[in-house]
Amino acid sequence: MFKKSKIKIVASIMTIMTLLIAGTFGVIYFSSYREMSQKDERMLERYCEMYDDEDGFSKPDKKNMREEDRPPQKPEDERAYDAAAMYSVSFDEDNKVENVDNSSQSMTNEDLTTLAKTALESGGNKGKLEGFNYLIKKTDDYTLVVFMDSSNFDKNAETLIKYTLIFGVVSLVIVFALSILLANLIIRPLEKNHEAQKRFISDAGHELKTPVTVISTNAEVLEGEIGENRWLKNIVYENERMSILIKQLMTLTKTDKSEVKLEKVDLSHIVIGEILPFESIAFDKGIEINYEKVEDEINVNGNSSQLSQLVSILIDNAIEHSSGGDIEVKLIKNHNKAVLTVINNGEVIPEEKRALLFDRFYRMNEARNDDGGNHYGLGLSIAKSIVDIHKGEITVDCKDGKVIFEVSLKTV
Repeated sequence: MFKKSKIKIVASIMTIMTLLIAGTFGVIYFSSYREMSQKDERMLERYCEMYDDEDGFSKPDKKNMREEDRPPQKPEDERAYDAAAMYSVSFDEDNKVENVDNSSQSMTNEDLTTLAKTALESGGNKGKLEGFNYLIKKTDDYTLVVFMDSSNFDKNAETLIKYTLIFGVVSLVIVFALSILLANLIIRPLEKNHEAQKRFISDAGHELKTPVTVISTNAEVLEGEIGENRWLKNIVYENERMSILIKQLMTLTKTDKSEVKLEKVDLSHIVIGEILPFESIAFDKGIEINYEKVEDEINVNGNSSQLSQLVSILIDNAIEHSSGGDIEVKLIKNHNKAVLTVINNGEVIPEEKRALLFDRFYRMNEARNDDGGNHYGLGLSIAKSIVDIHKGEITVDCKDGKVIFEVSLKTV
């Protein structure tokens, strides 16, 4: 129980922190990527402004350039511009190559021209081709395609991604360790409280067994001396109820320990064996138990004693809270699961209260018309503990005036 709670706490913390870290790093990465893209685009635009239709492109001589002729640039853009490797191809109005500016040692003019034509055919005015960022400038007299080597850009982007991922993974590992520590700190008081509760129930059960036995013995002796008596019958009846409650408490503490031997057992045989003793009880209440849909030889890995108790609790619960009509018990094999279903006619249980049925001492008066039987809200709690020990699942549902309890266990 607490192990699942720890897992949920850790999973919740990790989910929140993963989303937070991913969001933060995502914003940082895309902001940086956008800034670098805009920077490269500004340099391409500046390159285009330097082009002259008659003289072609010539990198400006900053030493002899007048201050008013210098395009406004940030210092970092200026340094990046000077270091950038840029190329251009211009076409006249008939789309014939007019001028090629190529300082690359690895690309011929023909290759650069082909790349420029591909850029024009793409239909956009900017983009990326074969490791180059490009920008297209169209005028009435010429069309200029400007390229800039984006290897540095790509390298910077890869480095950013690399360190972002490394830092993200390291952060998540640290968060995971802290979340486990936090989950332990949160659950530890609950575990101590649960252990104290179990010790109290166990100690109380043992302590109550003696007075209950004494009362039962004295009542029998007194009945032998004075004969039948209305008040004596009440004492005996309530003492029997107390005795059953003590047995249930002791059973609950045993199932909580989860120290049971599991082996291959025939669940079909157990179900049939538990139904038979209840047939006479059901008959006295005008109820018939239908178990035609109990399939043969469905085996599970479990404890036969506890599984017998589980089936007994569910059938007894169905009889006690039936509003009339037959009770249906089904056991089928669904893929690798043994599915036990117990169905009885009864009042609808509100959906928000269905999970509470398996809580200890929980009783819902409107759905559980206790006529004085021995029901203390422990039976279904014991059933849930048994199912948990067998790593199964138990659920309750209401459809068309029927209450449906379903247990799912793994088959072998």
